[in-house]
Amino acid sequence: MTHGRTLVQPTDLIVALDYARADAAMALVEKLGAQPVVYKVGFELFLAGGLDLVRELVHRKKRVFLDLKFHDIPNTVAKAAQQAARLHVEMFTIHLAGGSQMVRAVADALAEIDQIRPKILGVSVLTSFDDVRWAEVTQALTGHAVDVSASVLGLTEHAVFWGADGVVCSAVELPLIRESHPNLYTVVPGIRPVGSPVNDQARVMTPAQAREAGANAIVVGRPITEAADPRAAVESILKELSSTEPKREAILKTKN
Repeated sequence: MTHGRTLVQPTDLIVALDYARADAAMALVEKLGAQPVVYKVGFELFLAGGLDLVRELVHRKKRVFLDLKFHDIPNTVAKAAQQAARLHVEMFTIHLAGGSQMVRAVADALAEIDQIRPKILGVSVLTSFDDVRWAEVTQALTGHAVDVSASVLGLTEHAVFWGADGVVCSAVELPLIRESHPNLYTVVPGIRPVGSPVNDQARVMTPAQAREAGANAIVVGRPITEAADPRAAVESILKELSSTEPKREAILKTKN
């Protein structure tokens, strides 16, 4: 294979602003100052701060990842995607379980406003699932238990053809995704620096491990937001990411 060279690139740090109040989120943004990070706005904070908070982050020239995981009928999600683009966010999420028609509708809708087009990131299997819990879901849906990796790889394969720009996946599945799709943009949640509690994540890795596996971006929340010194926590993670070179054998790992 000749894919390795395309994967030697910086890995972005996405800071999850998982706060119940907009002022608390903005206080962290102030503390981090000019740190080169992306800010993730999810359900809780979006419901607390809404469009004004996202607009304020963009006004401050911060990179924004809108993580609302759209999943509805194709037309509804396509219209929502256009609104997200008009906010000038850098990327946003949709559930790949919405299927080909939904994902393609989003891609077509964004083609109409290409000058401000954010990345479409497909969510495969949430990192809170392990094989046992995911088997419960797949058994209920199809009558057959399917493991997490098989589902992630299947959804990712389809996402490429449906029009997604990237995927959100666990670092555990990342080497296999990289093997098949070396240029696909990958965002990896469930990242925990060494010594941090796992909390409710089931499939986790350290920043260095995710970097070595070829992640384009990693998401870190509580290890930063709950740290005594959030800025120091961010600086430590950024240093770890910048000092770790991707290992070819980790990225190009084969099934053989």
